[in-house]
Amino acid sequence: MIKKIIQGFIRTVQKILIFVSLTLIYFLGFGITLIFMMVFNRKVLTGNSKDDNTFWVKATAHEANIKDSMHQS
Repeated sequence: MIKKIIQGFIRTVQKILIFVSLTLIYFLGFGITLIFMMVFNRKVLTGNSKDDNTFWVKATAHEANIKDSMHQS
């Protein structure tokens, strides 16, 4: 009788602790992720791009042609 009561009490405490722990981990995890996203965001590090769709910059130092491409591959 007492053993069943203690087991029920322990299961209830475990459920409460798991719920509280998972909730804290969830909110802290998203909070830390949000901070990292704000700090290490590409626009923050490199400034706004010329074109909002891409961060690529066209190379101007060389011209590509078929003959050079065949030789390189």
